[in-house]
Amino acid sequence: MRAAPLTVGVIGGGFTGAASAIACLARFPQPFRLVIIEPSAVLGRGVAYGSHHPLHLLNVRTRDLSVRADRPGDFLNWAFRQLDQGENHDGLHEALAHTFLPRQLFGEYVRQRLFEMIEQRPDVEFSVKRAVARAIHTERGGYVIELERGRTVPCDAVIVATAYGVQGGSSSGALSPYEALPPDLFARAQSIALIGSGLTMVDVLISARREGFQGTATIVSRRGQLPRPHAPKGVVPHLLALPRSKHVSMLEASLRIACELAEEGGTPWQAVINGLRASLQDIWQELPVAEQARFLRHLRPFFDAHRHRLPAEIHARLMNDLDKGRAVLLRGSVMGVERAGEGFRLEVMKRGAATPEIMEVDLAFDCSGFKPDLDQPLLRGMIEKGLARPDPHRLGLAVEANGQVLGRGGEATRGVFAVGPLCQGTLWEITAVPEIVRQADAAALSLAALQEPVRKSGTVSA
Repeated sequence: MRAAPLTVGVIGGGFTGAASAIACLARFPQPFRLVIIEPSAVLGRGVAYGSHHPLHLLNVRTRDLSVRADRPGDFLNWAFRQLDQGENHDGLHEALAHTFLPRQLFGEYVRQRLFEMIEQRPDVEFSVKRAVARAIHTERGGYVIELERGRTVPCDAVIVATAYGVQGGSSSGALSPYEALPPDLFARAQSIALIGSGLTMVDVLISARREGFQGTATIVSRRGQLPRPHAPKGVVPHLLALPRSKHVSMLEASLRIACELAEEGGTPWQAVINGLRASLQDIWQELPVAEQARFLRHLRPFFDAHRHRLPAEIHARLMNDLDKGRAVLLRGSVMGVERAGEGFRLEVMKRGAATPEIMEVDLAFDCSGFKPDLDQPLLRGMIEKGLARPDPHRLGLAVEANGQVLGRGGEATRGVFAVGPLCQGTLWEITAVPEIVRQADAAALSLAALQEPVRKSGTVSA
């Protein structure tokens, strides 16, 4: 009998899943089977890049994005071809390089690149299962991915690329930040509460204004940190050799001094943060677990505000709302949220207060951010079977740098990888496009080695 080609199952068809599939298509030298399991009808977008809101901009410049690890600047070149009309205008290319384009455009780029790669590999048997993956079972030296209604996908290797997973309603009782609401609700609303002060909060506020909201937005944040702006024009990363300290306090002080010295020398502090990215995974992994936990408790909001920044024009709109009193930043914690007639009632503990206060608003949104849900059936089952284990902070799964999942005893699980935000607790700097693409490429290179020799595989069932 002829040995069947390797079958790779990619669970998740958003950006992380598309990047993983593209990496396999680029790196596997031999024919193979590729199955993407994704419940939505559109591949390559997911929560991050599925927005059709034109004011939801990328928070990374066009020049710094690519879905191919071996093709830096690919998104810039793609966007240039969409807009140039064949004139080869150098000025347009340079301007686009420093522009923050709409997220929906990046989602379309990723989707187009995925299907281009599929067309270039006629030797690859490609299919999409529009379903939710419920479990992964071991079978005959390989794996079976269990779908809804008893369907299964036998495969030799699995890439779990669910990013933050399917985000349902908020557990706080407030509305989910990307929940579809009738536009007239915003126009009628006089007050909105936004729980959390990061990039998601800004998305919701900008969307509300676009839909006609003219009232006051109250931003409730425990630390009161708002996203900082990008530098007015792209800056060259300022490489920084931080001391390899085992103490977060020492690293924080060193970074603060480096930013101050850079500013004094005429270099924007953003260049220092950009230069730090290449070594962040190593720095994080060298920290003791207790120091990582200390960072998460005390410093994460401050770091995130500087690391995950806003385009200057969006930051200016946010500051304008705050300056004019159309938005208010309240430092405190939301203890509970409940529906109150057609509005919402929040129990808020202000910083320094002895007792909570009640705040009533027309709309309330939980903008506190996403994290992988380890209690969802797929991940919980992997952990219970010993195929995977949580990272020490339960932000996701414990993995190697290339995404290979670590089992119950700390050993690598052969042929099972997790890519992207699922790896944040282990690697930390793994939620942005460049790092996800590099990790997907490393996972694909590792999986390509499984093609030698070609293994027998079952047939994918419908």
